[in-house]
Amino acid sequence: MHSSDGRRLRRGAARAAAPTFGMVAAALLVWQGSSAAFTATTANSPGVWTADTLTLQNNGGGPGYAVTTSATFDETGLTPGGSGTKCVTVKNTSGTAGNLKLYRSALADSTPSLGAQVQVTIDAATVTSDIPPSCAGFPTVGLTGVAASVPLTTLPTTYATAVPAVAVGAGNALVAYRITYTFASTGSTVGDNALQGKTVTAAFTWELQ
Repeated sequence: MHSSDGRRLRRGAARAAAPTFGMVAAALLVWQGSSAAFTATTANSPGVWTADTLTLQNNGGGPGYAVTTSATFDETGLTPGGSGTKCVTVKNTSGTAGNLKLYRSALADSTPSLGAQVQVTIDAATVTSDIPPSCAGFPTVGLTGVAASVPLTTLPTTYATAVPAVAVGAGNALVAYRITYTFASTGSTVGDNALQGKTVTAAFTWELQ
């Protein structure tokens, strides 16, 4: 076969194949067109959730506030029947309101127990300004009785067992506590004499939930 004849055969084959290729290409174009669509989206930037940090401070009966303060009571020379009163103001410095409770967080007692004879009466009141240790300006109405002649040894020691709660607002809300102690007699001279020179220490904790 001459080379010219070969070229004619190839051109004929190409012309015969052209319609088939065109149909395939057309089919692909139809499929692509039918599967495409306009779309649009909108999005909001990621949100942030941050838990509040509850923070309480007290003035320890003094002018300044701190999370932990020095002892409010440092009483010496006590005798049966003796008593005293001091005030402590607690500040909720967090942005969350809640229920505030007082409980005893530490006790180091003597033998025989002086803690059983040191009884406390505690009243609480929401206030708008600091109450000094002398309790000047402590409210006379709207009080919450926290304890009434309760020995140091039997004061609640957890939030769950402490009653009652005092509702406190957020943002530097203040609650003042008036704490009155009395050295109660054991009821006998022998019992009272056994307490001479004895010491009891106790701490108070305020918790907000």
